[in-house]
Amino acid sequence: MHLLTIISSTIILFLSFNGIHCNKELDVNSLQQIIDHLTDASKQKIFQSLFLASSDEGRQDNSNWCCSIDPGVEASSRTRQTTYYIQRHARNKCGYSSCGLFGWSSCTKWCDNYWSEVQYGVETYMVYEARICPATNLVCCAGYITVINHCFSYQEVMNNKDVLEILVAMGIPINPTMG
Repeated sequence: MHLLTIISSTIILFLSFNGIHCNKELDVNSLQQIIDHLTDASKQKIFQSLFLASSDEGRQDNSNWCCSIDPGVEASSRTRQTTYYIQRHARNKCGYSSCGLFGWSSCTKWCDNYWSEVQYGVETYMVYEARICPATNLVCCAGYITVINHCFSYQEVMNNKDVLEILVAMGIPINPTMG
């Protein structure tokens, strides 16, 4: 109930600060009655719409916003340092052994050695990032209507038609456009 009083007072203050005056007490009372029957979520949307109409803050929620153009994808190359191990092998003399007829000769004895070596390198790779849609190309997605710089579903607009009509009658432009 406290939120309702704040919203009602805020709307009336907003209207008077912007030089919008109602000639009929009936308009203010009708608006108050409609606001009284709104859900808290609807009240919050109207509050935000009135005070954020000149900014792009309504566009922060991208669930209902689409881009009228394909902004494309930006490809950029990047590098990174890599560390890897290589297995090495070597054969070397490790002594002599008896060999030949009756073991009267000597033969070289070979031993196998295995070890790992650390190697460092630089690797180049591609990164693909979607470009951001320019603000001038942001539009409401199909099935949504732009009202005061916010995208609302057709059902939301129809459910709040009375409030929107009163706002228009009071001189507040809502500039609806279909997505």
